[in-house]
Amino acid sequence: MFEMSYALQYVIKMIDYIGFFGTFLLLLITIALLKNKTTLLTLYIVGYILNIGLNVVLKGLIQEPRPSEDLRIFNAYIAQGRRFGFDRYGMPSGHAQGAFYSVGFILFALQDPIITIIYLIIALNTGYQRIKYKNHTLMQVICGSIIGAVMGYCFYLFSSKKIMGSLKHKKDDDAPI
Repeated sequence: MFEMSYALQYVIKMIDYIGFFGTFLLLLITIALLKNKTTLLTLYIVGYILNIGLNVVLKGLIQEPRPSEDLRIFNAYIAQGRRFGFDRYGMPSGHAQGAFYSVGFILFALQDPIITIIYLIIALNTGYQRIKYKNHTLMQVICGSIIGAVMGYCFYLFSSKKIMGSLKHKKDDDAPI
């Protein structure tokens, strides 16, 4: 039987950690990239918080359980208080929604293909990790990804209008042309 080398196991574990912490990692990277763009950064963070709130509301409304080998185990977790509040539900995936919020926002805010590809790789890895460890179904991850990307785009549009709205028409000074 094929045994994975220690180095390969370590690499896989690191990829899984990046996937698990992908949403937070993208948040930190985005803060660093937008530190000199105050309006974009502020609206990114406001949108990020509202995106989390939307996820909590959707999970409470939809109430679709997370995948489980046995529904009795899921119900036992709830009864024992091991899963509580919105955490007990899986639709939509909060990790995927948060990661793709960052992808959607940064795609339009920076318009840098290399940064966008890096963000997309981290976000896809985050979604994959959620499915691999049976925290979410494929549909829960897809729905979270779509909602997050749309929220990211909408907050970018709002921030770009906010930036444009701060430009003021200069009063004519009647200088000769």
